[in-house]
Amino acid sequence: MARGITDHDVFAACDALLLAGERPTIERVRQKIGRGSPNTVSPMLDAWFKGLGRRLQDPGAFAAPPDVPEPILQAAQHFWETALAHTRADFDARLREGLATAAANFESEKERAEQAQTATREAHANATRLEQLLAEQGRQLDRGQQDLAAERARLEGVRAALATATSTLREHETQTSAEMAELRRQLEAALQRADAADRRVALELERERTARAKSERQVDALQRTLSTERQAALAAGDRAQALLNAARDREQAQATLHAAAAAELALERERIADLRAAGEASAADAVAARAQIATLQASLDRLANLAKSGTRKATPVTRKRSAIASPPGPTR
Repeated sequence: MARGITDHDVFAACDALLLAGERPTIERVRQKIGRGSPNTVSPMLDAWFKGLGRRLQDPGAFAAPPDVPEPILQAAQHFWETALAHTRADFDARLREGLATAAANFESEKERAEQAQTATREAHANATRLEQLLAEQGRQLDRGQQDLAAERARLEGVRAALATATSTLREHETQTSAEMAELRRQLEAALQRADAADRRVALELERERTARAKSERQVDALQRTLSTERQAALAAGDRAQALLNAARDREQAQATLHAAAAAELALERERIADLRAAGEASAADAVAARAQIATLQASLDRLANLAKSGTRKATPVTRKRSAIASPPGPTR
């Protein structure tokens, strides 16, 4: 949870802004403190302005204590001069405003006395208000002197803290000097190691150049060998192409022979089929002839049986039947 602000925080911020030559405002005070709402800062800022007159009435309240450092003395002097300039400027502005009003009223009321008297009374009233304002600023200056006394106390604390910080800084300087000496020693050692490393690198580079030259010579020899082998491979490829072309020619001739042989085989198969058909027809004719012979034989047998009771003239018929019964074999 954020901590609230106090009058002391606002007054310290206003004093710091005034010492820096800036007019304290609500936003500047809030930025200086780093927190606080405008509604909280506004009445505290008004209270600081009311007390500034009293603080400015006693110039001795801004005198620096003995043995104060020069920057602090200059800041206090600047604070006093700035506050005094603001007060004088405000007073002069109000006085000029009243005089201008009185002069305007005097010029306008020349023709009318009553208006001139009224303007005079207003001028007196303005003067009275200015005196009251000056008195209020004196009271504010008194409060400013009181705040300055508190500021002196804070400056004493700052002075003590500054002395402690100075002692600590001296100790740090002593320690830093020792560390710097050690770093210089380490740097010199590192430089020596770097020089040695440079020499080793130079030797390695020389060996690398020698090895590279040797490698380049070997690469040249390999390139020559590769060129020779490439030419031999090209010649072998030409020979292989010639052999391949001859093989293709032989394959084409064999294909031609195979085609001719296949044609002759087809013709031979046709002749065989024709012969087979002709043989089958001859077999059928032979079967028919045998059937006719069997029919004739049956007829002869009947005639023979009839001739048993006939004459001798039957002998030639028997011979004829024997001749018919034994027909000549088929011509092969």
